[in-house]
Amino acid sequence: AKNGSKSRVRLAAMAVVAVVAPAIESDEDLQRLYNWVDETSLSRPKRNISRDFADGVLFAELLNHYFPRLVEMHNYSAANSHTQKLYNWNTLNTKVLKKIGYQIHTQDIDDVCRAAPGCIERMLKVLQENVLQMQAGQLRYRAPVANVVPRVATAGSGLRDEEERSVGSRPIGRGERGVSPAPPASGRSKAEKYQNEVDAELLVEKEQRLAEMREMVDIMSEKIKKLEQLVRIKDAKIDAMGQKLQKYGLV
Repeated sequence: AKNGSKSRVRLAAMAVVAVVAPAIESDEDLQRLYNWVDETSLSRPKRNISRDFADGVLFAELLNHYFPRLVEMHNYSAANSHTQKLYNWNTLNTKVLKKIGYQIHTQDIDDVCRAAPGCIERMLKVLQENVLQMQAGQLRYRAPVANVVPRVATAGSGLRDEEERSVGSRPIGRGERGVSPAPPASGRSKAEKYQNEVDAELLVEKEQRLAEMREMVDIMSEKIKKLEQLVRIKDAKIDAMGQKLQKYGLV
């Protein structure tokens, strides 16, 4: 039983391979999925599910309902641009979904951003299965920790949680007290690895924001050019009208 519990804990911590979400087998399964989605109160009414979920915000709200400690909703804003939609989905992939053993395939991300029919249903089905496994205790997710370096444990300070978050580390006996002088080498290496992953995620996030800002600058530059063109056209019309008025002696 103990080995089975450890294997379930490891399941969410393992490297997850992104695969295209499988098709839903029957209309009954599809209707049950819609009913499951309707159980959660979302910020926008569901009119066309492919378009409603295209920017990832409602998907993030669903995740926030079941995993509130993993999702920070301020990271996801409603979007019409393809770039912002991609940013939302990639952020969900890197910051949230990998911690529950789920990674969305790039093909599915591209399809859902384009509101391809049937894509979001397939993705929601995979999410539903992960949520049900969590609720049944068959899968554990990696909860966020405040510090990268493992905290020093004292008696009665939540050792079970600490053991679950540090799979493979040395179990701490109940009778041990006091402060250990330093985390073991394996703990430091895990902390350094985790820090590197966090740094990589931050770098990707900053690059995505930079790309979004560049796109906004390009759009604004195009708008400025069009406005300048309109001003020149209006000036030309005003000059032409003034010449006509002078010609007929009306000025």
